[in-house]
Amino acid sequence: MHAIIRRHRTVSRFRDDARGVAAIEFALILPVMLALLFGVTEFGRAIDHYRRVTLLARAVADLTSQGDGQATMLAATMTDILASAKLVLTPFPSSGATIVVSALGVTADGVGQLPRVCSSYATSNGTARAVGTASDLKVPEGFQLAGMRYVLAEVSVPYPALFGSNVMRFVSGANNQFTFRSSVPWPVRGGQTVKSTYNEVVLPNGKACS
Repeated sequence: MHAIIRRHRTVSRFRDDARGVAAIEFALILPVMLALLFGVTEFGRAIDHYRRVTLLARAVADLTSQGDGQATMLAATMTDILASAKLVLTPFPSSGATIVVSALGVTADGVGQLPRVCSSYATSNGTARAVGTASDLKVPEGFQLAGMRYVLAEVSVPYPALFGSNVMRFVSGANNQFTFRSSVPWPVRGGQTVKSTYNEVVLPNGKACS
């Protein structure tokens, strides 16, 4: 009888020990599981935000490239374009978005050439490009034609991270301040012919390519 009682106590102690080990293991694994959960959530949210930033740049470039039927686009037209294009960022905030749109021209064949900024326009929190040769740009493939005119939309939007995780630094296009950037060149779809066989748009307060 005593032997049976001793075996029962031994089994009970073993069961209690096993439960304690399981609790310790769970406590060790839980932070890792939570980190993975938060990381995957943040990463997926960041990818969605970056995609919307790219769509914003494409929308601005496309709408601007159509012009407004005027020799020089009206400031009101550009204001409407930028405001409506920002809607693609929904449900992310758009108040911090910086947008610079420029009308560029190619003087030679464009191969290895720096484009010329003919006119530029920016949101109130941004700075328009200076008129003249853009030393930090290259004429992209498909635009390397003498006299070519095209539009370049450059967008910078801060990303409101939920958890502020370092995993954000592995996302292409993000810096340590969690800012996404997108630059999209776009062929002119409207505008007028001025000093080239290609149409061009002239942004508010700007002049046609010389």
